[in-house]
Amino acid sequence: MQKIKNYWRREPVLCIAVILAAVSSFYSRPQLAYIDFDVLAILLSLMLVVAELKEIRFLDWLAVELLNKCRSKRQLELVLLAVTYVSSMFVTNDVALLTFVPLALVIGKTLKMDMERIIILQTLAANLGSMLTPPGNPQNLFLYAHYAYTAGSFFAVMAVPGIISLAYLLLLLFHGKDSVLKLELPKLQQPPKGILLLFLGLLLLNIGAVLHWFDKLWALLLTAGVVALCDWRRLREVDYSLLVTFAGFFVFIGNISHSPAVSYLQQSLMGSAAGTYLTGLLASQFLSNVPAAMLLAGLTKEADALLLGVNIGGLGTMIASMASVISYKLYAAEHPSQAGKYVRTFLYYNFLGLLLIGGAVYFLL
Repeated sequence: MQKIKNYWRREPVLCIAVILAAVSSFYSRPQLAYIDFDVLAILLSLMLVVAELKEIRFLDWLAVELLNKCRSKRQLELVLLAVTYVSSMFVTNDVALLTFVPLALVIGKTLKMDMERIIILQTLAANLGSMLTPPGNPQNLFLYAHYAYTAGSFFAVMAVPGIISLAYLLLLLFHGKDSVLKLELPKLQQPPKGILLLFLGLLLLNIGAVLHWFDKLWALLLTAGVVALCDWRRLREVDYSLLVTFAGFFVFIGNISHSPAVSYLQQSLMGSAAGTYLTGLLASQFLSNVPAAMLLAGLTKEADALLLGVNIGGLGTMIASMASVISYKLYAAEHPSQAGKYVRTFLYYNFLGLLLIGGAVYFLL
């Protein structure tokens, strides 16, 4: 029983997905066709590439090179936000925070500086940056495939929220006081150019597969083959639980898609763009935006509204985007006595962003 409890604490979303799939299968016969294997293939392929880029510490090396050129506190904050924001578009918000929040904590120790505010801004940057591209986060990957978006149609939807979000981040950044500083982080060894170019090429290949430019299965086979040749152990380190979580939600959505309750929700709550947007926004606050996107996609044809709702819905509560929990855990482990203050500041910045960005997008709908 204790093992079950521990597993539930480690993988609550996976457990919920499997339970929903199992229970709904008693009411509707599950079909293999419900599972979108293209999404699972590209998700696995991207995880493999990102795992290799983490292994050679490309992002760490790049960040250290940029940070050592900073001569003021504002420059330091700008670089930390910029690398988090941009990298989250390609390697997901989770990976960006797992890479750059520990770096921020190291800088804080070196300079004897409280990094609470900058880590919260990094979290905002990761969540807001990742919403701008299909591979930026799992819900975008799913919705891009589910609604058969093209690159042009996706970016057309997310362009205006992206501009508003970037303006909000810059407003918060330049609101703080500036000061002179001298930072000298130990230099990291530059990643081998051959390996770096190989995996950056594979990353571009997989982004092309997400955008429907290349076949997803061939992209996975090529990526897995290269990874196996370079280091087969990396194949064991992939987060396969995320793939099972997606499969569970696929089965659940397929099972309930023809039920009377779903038909009622489609005609009432999810029948309009505004209703879908607000439902996505609200559901993300309690379910997190990835499961919210997967559950609600089966209830509405308002693709743009749902895409906006679950992405902007990553602001707000700490569980609205599970990437936010990563930052909190990393900060709380280093500064346990400051954890409560961190949460209060986090909620202030996030709900302010939710109000400003979410309100602006609602009126634009």
